[in-house]
Parts: sequence; C-alpha cells; structure tokens
Amino acid sequence: MSRVSIAACNASQPTCGAGWLRPANGSPRRSDSAPLRGAAAAAAIAVSCVWLPAAASFAAGLQLAVAGKTDYQIVLAADAADVDRYAAETLAGYLRQITSAEFPVVASDAINEDRPALFVGLSEPALRRLGGDPRARLEDQEHVSRSKGRDIFLYGRGVHGNLHAAMEFLHSSLGWRWYSVFEKPVVAPRTTVSLEPFERKRGFAFKFRELPLRYDQHFYRQHGLNMASEHWGTRPRSGFPPLLRNDKFVHGSLAYIPPAPEAREARTFAWLEKKDYFATHPDFFSMNAAGRRVASMQLCFANPALRRELTRNILRHIAAAPGNDIITVDAADTPGAFCYCPGCKALEEKYQCPGGPIFDYLIELCGLLEKEHPGKLVRTLAYRRSQTQKPPVLPGGGRLPDNLIISFAPIEDCFFADWRHPDARIQETYRDLEAWRKITSHLWAWLYPNPWGTGEVLPVGNLRRNIHQMRLMHQAGVEGLFADHRGVLERSGLSELQTYLIIKLMQDVACDTDAIIRAFTEHHYGPAAGLVRRYLDELEQGREAIRELPPEVTYTSGQRDDDRTFPYLTVANIRRWQGYFDQMESEASGSPADLANIRLLRRELDFASLWKWFPLREAHPEYFRDPAVFASRIVSANAAKAAAGMTPRPLAPAALDDLLAVIEGGGKEKPLPPELEGIDRSRIQTFVPTNTAGQAGPWRIRDPDAARGYAATVHLPDLPFQVGFYQWESRQPAKGTQGARIRLERKDIVAGKYRLYRLGTITITPDSWVWFSARSWATHQQLGERLHEPGTPNRWEAWVSLKFDGPTYGGTAAEDRVLCDRIIVVKQF
Repeated sequence: MSRVSIAACNASQPTCGAGWLRPANGSPRRSDSAPLRGAAAAAAIAVSCVWLPAAASFAAGLQLAVAGKTDYQIVLAADAADVDRYAAETLAGYLRQITSAEFPVVASDAINEDRPALFVGLSEPALRRLGGDPRARLEDQEHVSRSKGRDIFLYGRGVHGNLHAAMEFLHSSLGWRWYSVFEKPVVAPRTTVSLEPFERKRGFAFKFRELPLRYDQHFYRQHGLNMASEHWGTRPRSGFPPLLRNDKFVHGSLAYIPPAPEAREARTFAWLEKKDYFATHPDFFSMNAAGRRVASMQLCFANPALRRELTRNILRHIAAAPGNDIITVDAADTPGAFCYCPGCKALEEKYQCPGGPIFDYLIELCGLLEKEHPGKLVRTLAYRRSQTQKPPVLPGGGRLPDNLIISFAPIEDCFFADWRHPDARIQETYRDLEAWRKITSHLWAWLYPNPWGTGEVLPVGNLRRNIHQMRLMHQAGVEGLFADHRGVLERSGLSELQTYLIIKLMQDVACDTDAIIRAFTEHHYGPAAGLVRRYLDELEQGREAIRELPPEVTYTSGQRDDDRTFPYLTVANIRRWQGYFDQMESEASGSPADLANIRLLRRELDFASLWKWFPLREAHPEYFRDPAVFASRIVSANAAKAAAGMTPRPLAPAALDDLLAVIEGGGKEKPLPPELEGIDRSRIQTFVPTNTAGQAGPWRIRDPDAARGYAATVHLPDLPFQVGFYQWESRQPAKGTQGARIRLERKDIVAGKYRLYRLGTITITPDSWVWFSARSWATHQQLGERLHEPGTPNRWEAWVSLKFDGPTYGGTAAEDRVLCDRIIVVKQF
C-alpha cells in the first residue's frame, strides 16, 4: 500500500500544500473548515502522497515531479487501443494540472530507457521491467497500480482495465476527485510530488455498470462506468466501446412488430420495412378479456406465425448491427395480462407465472441464437408483478439459457421503502429477485434512485434506501446495474450525491458510505456541511418512519400531494428545516460556490413550503409572509449556471405555477351553489381534481371565477364531454367497475361560466375515482383514500362544477379548454 514520509503523517498539519483545492482548469477554492476542504479530504490525500518545497532533497521514493519538472514519460503500447490512449492522455492532463510539468506520452517502441516511466498497460518494455506478466492472476476488470524501482505500472484485465488503473492511481496516490458532473474535477496543485513505494489491486462489485450519460461522458468514464452503449461509440467524442454493446434501447417487443407504419414503435429501427401488421395480421397481437384482438396490449407469443416473424426481424437487427452484443426483447410497457387467448393462457399455466408466453419464446430464441450467432446475448426485463417480475418454474427444475440476461426492474415498489421494509409487497419483490438468481446465469437490475411525480419536487431522503438496495442486490447475485436516475437533468434533489454514492458502491459495495457522504458534503457545502448532513439525516428518519406505505405510490407518486403520501412534511419540520437553511446560507455567505449549492438543495423545501403555505402561514405568520420570497429562490436556483459551464434544466416550473395559483386563490372557498343550499355542511366535502398528464401547459390555473380562485385543467377534453366514477379492483392488471357517468352534448353546455352538473350516486371503495374526459382520465380525483370508511355504506351524491370555453364548446377562446373548480360530494344515509 502507499506510504508517506514522516513529514506528511500529521493530517491536521499537512505538508501537502497551503490548503487549496483547485477545480481542474478553474480557480482555486479555499477551505473554510480545514485544509484540503475538510479533515476527511485532507486525510484522504495526505495518506497517499506528500509534496514538499522545491528545494527539498529526496533520499528515497518516487520523485514524480520537482519544481514543476519531471523526467517521467507515459508509455503506451505501440498498438494501444483507443481506450488506453484515452487513459494515457487523461493521466497526462491531470498530472500537468497537479504539477505544472509536461508528462510526454510515448509509444513503447520510442521509450527512453534512461528515464523512469508511467506504464499505461503492459507493453513489451513494461513486461521486461516487471520481470513477467502478472495479469494471469487477475480476475476480469481487476486492475493494479504499483511501483517497482522508479517505474509506475498501471494495468488491468478487460477492455477498460488500464483506464481503471490510471484513475485509481490518480485517486489514491494524488488525491484526484470528481464529485459531480456539474462541477470540474478537483486536484491539489503542487509543483513537487514524491510518493513512497506502493502496490494496490482493485476490482468492482458490479461487473456491468451503467448510468445515463448526462452532460459530460468523461465524468462517467473516469469513474469506471462501462456500459451505456447507445451513446458510446456513436458520438464523436466517444472513442472506445462499452464492455458489451447495446446500440439500440428497445423498450418493448412492439418495436420489432409495430402495429402500424405510423405507430411510435415503427420509428425504432430505420431498416425495418413499414408494414401494417395489425391490419394484416391481427392474430399477432394480444386478445383482450372480451375476446377481441387489440394493438394496445402485447404480442401474442403463443402464435407460431408471430414467433417466426419476430425472430426474422430480430435476425435482421443482428445483420444490420454486426458489432452489437445485446438484443433486447421486452414486453410492451403496458400493464395488465399478456393475452387472453387459450395458447397464451396455457403458457402461463406451463410456467406458473404471468410472463409464461414471453419466457417460452425467449427460451426458443436463445436456443436459435446460440447455434447461429454464438456470443450474442438477449436481454429482457423482469417487470411488474402481473407480468414478468415473477420468474418461471422451469420443467425439471432447469435453468434459463446462458445467453439470456434478466434485468430485474422493481418499478412497482414504493420509493419510500427499501427491501428491509416489512411491507408484504416489498418483501415479495425481494423474494422474486432471489428466485431469479436460482435459474439465470446473468442477473442484472434497475435502480430507481429518485421518484417521479410530486416526489421530484418535494424533499425525499433517499440516500440510505439506495445504499441498502444496492447491497441487497449484490447479496442476491446481481452482476449488472443500471440506475434510472430521475432529477439529474435538473440537478435536483440529492441526485449529485446519489450519483457519487452509486458510483462508489458499484466499485465497492461495502465501502464506508458515511465517509463518502462526509467528503462530498464537505466539498459541496463547505462550512455548512454539518448542518446539511443533519437535514439529510432528519429527512431519512422521516422516510424510514413510514410503516404503512401509501398504496398507490410506486416509482412515482403521481400528482399526490397529501399528508398520507408525505407524512414527514409537517408544519413543524418545514419550519425547522427552513431555519437550518437560513443558518447554512449565513455560514456559507463568503463562498458563492457553496451558497449556490445550498440554494439548489433548498429548492425542494421551498416547494414544500408553497405546498403547505396556508397552514405554515397560520402557524408562523412572521416567517411565511410572502410566497414570492420562496418562489424567487426556486426561479433563481433554476436559472443558475453550473461550475462546469452547463445550465441544467429547470426544476418543475409548471408545478411552481400550479402552487402559486393555489396560493393566489387565497385559500378560501366561495359559498356552495344554490342547488346545495339547506344541506348540512358537515355532510359535504369538496375537492379540486388533479391533472397528472405530462402535457405542456398548466395543470391548474388562476381563475377569479373559480370557487377557490383556481381550477384544474381537463386533459384532452372530449365531446360529448364525459365525467364518470370508477371503482378500481386492481391496478396491475388494470381492472374495475364503472359507476355513475354523464355525457354532456353541446346543447347541455353553457360556455364561459361555471355550472354545476349532477354526476349521481356513487359508492366509494378504498380505491375509487371521479374522472374527466373519456379520452384521457389524467384529470381525476381519488376519493377512496380521502373518504372511504370501513363498515359504513360509503354512499355519496356527487356533483362537478365545470367551465367550458373554445370553439368546440361555443366559447370565445381560440383553443378548447375545460376547467373544473370543484367536485362536491354529499354524504347519504
């Protein structure tokens, strides 16, 4: 292991410089709390290297640079691969930034034998100086950084092994860090660097490692990511391949058999001839519960003709992309049963799982490819409990083909819980993962680090969940990991720290995550780091205290913004945490970089403050006086340019407008319509529905005519305009019972003003909706969670208040719009 001279052993008073951390190609940042940006960072560098004044003499050790000069050369094999050239150039660039010395990169046949060398890879002169080839003792992707005499050897097994070794050397011996893609790499400049003899070997916990390559691919390459094939090798700056190529992300088998030439799936492959498959071969597609063939479900995998055509197109894909290693064949991303035809039902029975039809086909396909295209791999998702999450029971207790990758994607798990949570569904998911390990040779997994929906903009403590999930995945035998990372584009939530943690856990699943969090926060938030960690810990405690998980929350919370979904976002907690951030900003006021990072972290808490504005204002009127203060902080943070030069995508501007519309409405409700006069007010409940569509435009708008000063927009309004009530029996698969329903013709509509329409008598079940527009249902109100009472009749009379405008409805506006300002329900006895 690396050692240092006695002069560097006291980390509290290091001889390693003046306490600066310099972003590469940027200006230095002075630590306010300890040398080298906190004691943890100082120790991390001090134990690996020592740098002394230029006049110092060295009795022993490796004199990498003295007074900004070096006699080292970086040596590559004459026929080095592109990735090794990238490793050498990256190493030379960082050494130049650290020492101000030029480290020439030379081919092995041009080596200066009189000078010491940094060998990237084991070329002939490297093997000669080492006295043999040590790579046979390494496992795949293991890599070594070591010294021998004055030479340094950086080598590893596998296509990226030499790059991994070069980055390990920079990290462990020279203190290189790169905490976030939004910031520049961090190095400690010093013109004289001396190292003691060292030898280190490192591997990776997960063999296949992938994150979305957002903004700067170099960040991910240098941290050991080795997949993301859709980008690597296809962009001009991607000069080297992934471990396995997967040039086309295919999320659904309909990409190979698109139902129509104009279908979205028909755009996946340029080589695929345009066919109207559903018109000519409806039997290729699923049969629904009513016995009709439909193009909106799945393929009918029991159909031999469909299987032949699907295989033909997959073979054409292989021919069109000969360097591709992975072919993806997934179910369509549509919930529910695969197919109700007798053949598919028989396959479900054969394999004792809902995914039986596709598993049967995949076994057949893999057998064919093993013979005709050995080395090609097929990847499929284990996805949704009602579809492919459940592993098949194979005849005779067999195993799946060795060329099949199972990518386990627990999309239906609640994002508040990891697999230690006692919830029965959460435990079921982990049992399924463990069961897959018993029948497959290649088990990969998807990690959902951050939530979708309202969880994107409200504070969620999701660090420990990701840590535990990754460790449990590794324990279950997962060898490949993809993190489907929401929030990175917006630089939101804890996404930067999550990314850094995920990368470190991919390297070493047993790493000291507390130390990693401490180092990241010390760098990112400076003197406010301790208070940041207290805030993050309290967020985690709030999430972990949720014992009864919100039943509708999976990887997304949709547009749910109720106390049941976010029970820890109480008035007391929000007020205390705002106080923390006031103190953080005060402590970091001398550092614009730290202050900017604190304000980015504060955005979600400001969203929560606007969401809870009225109870917060009532409890703390002196603090929550003006919503514009909180909104302007969000807008300012959204517009801030990152240190690395990019401007991230703004976080949820539509949601901000939505919340401000509610606040501008005043929090008061107008009197009930005349139709409801005389009814005991205690029997009446009113709601404003939510619009969960991802369309452009507002979900809620300010409207002085509305009962609360704002109204929900209806997504894709129809004519006749329809409103209905639906009792859900199951979400996966989708199943339920229609209740009361109204259809408003043009003659029933008075444009330009709110009018009350009677929906009828409804019986509220635990999961039941009022929905708007038969074209969408995205605008709806969940009533079951709010009103269902076990053991009571649960009968209510329902009304909806609507305003129509636009040409379809006889209004004056240029575009059609339907607003709902109230759903009114009256309890019946």
